[in-house]
Amino acid sequence: MPVADLAGRLLSLTEPPDAVVARRLVAAILGRRLEEIPDPIGVSLLQPADPQPDRRLAIELADFAVVDLETTGLAPLHSRIIEIGAVRVAGLRVVERFETRVDPGVPIPASITALTGIDAEMLAGAPRPAEALGRFRRWLACLPDAPFVAHNAPFDAGFVRTEFARLGWPPPSAPVLCTARLARRLLPDQRSASLDALSLRFGIRNRARHRALGDAEAAAGVLCELLRLARGRAGLETLGELLDFCAMPTARARKRLAAAPR
Repeated sequence: MPVADLAGRLLSLTEPPDAVVARRLVAAILGRRLEEIPDPIGVSLLQPADPQPDRRLAIELADFAVVDLETTGLAPLHSRIIEIGAVRVAGLRVVERFETRVDPGVPIPASITALTGIDAEMLAGAPRPAEALGRFRRWLACLPDAPFVAHNAPFDAGFVRTEFARLGWPPPSAPVLCTARLARRLLPDQRSASLDALSLRFGIRNRARHRALGDAEAAAGVLCELLRLARGRAGLETLGELLDFCAMPTARARKRLAAAPR
């Protein structure tokens, strides 16, 4: 329908507003950038801006978006994303993958190339941030009930929020779940909660260490094992119980773990 008609209906106006004003109003209501609002507008864009997962959903029925990033450095304000890997976990198994390189338009430090193997030549012709992050944003939008999962999640979530803000987009609204934090609560005997240590414990092979999709797949494997432990050892049944358990201080979470029926 014409954007002006949609704006008039959404705001219960007596007559449609000016077309330019209408696009701004609809963009604000939907939480989208102005250039993302076509005129006329299709039904596919009329999605809730801030979907939240159903906390009552059984863990084995929930979707999870497991994400890993390669970046030019450690600080989101001063560094940029150069590769995105993501995996959809459903039914406690990997069912879908997303991958893109990103040309950040800035030099790649030699230390990052030594760690990841990614250099300027590899990024030549890769999509710029607006295109690459736009694809990733649309991929996440297809999983509106999925928590954003990463190993050491504050790092990856912080970079995504910062890049979205640079592009004028609202941050992802999904709850953030950290596999390292969850491991520290479920595995009190585990000396290290690094991705390498947990992969070794669970027999997970990382086919491309320090590359976004390889690490995302390894983190997804770790997540699936931890979810099975969460159900078996901690008696967690629902997505809400899982998120609350992960958010608890470690000592409190371990008390719950010790008291859970076996």
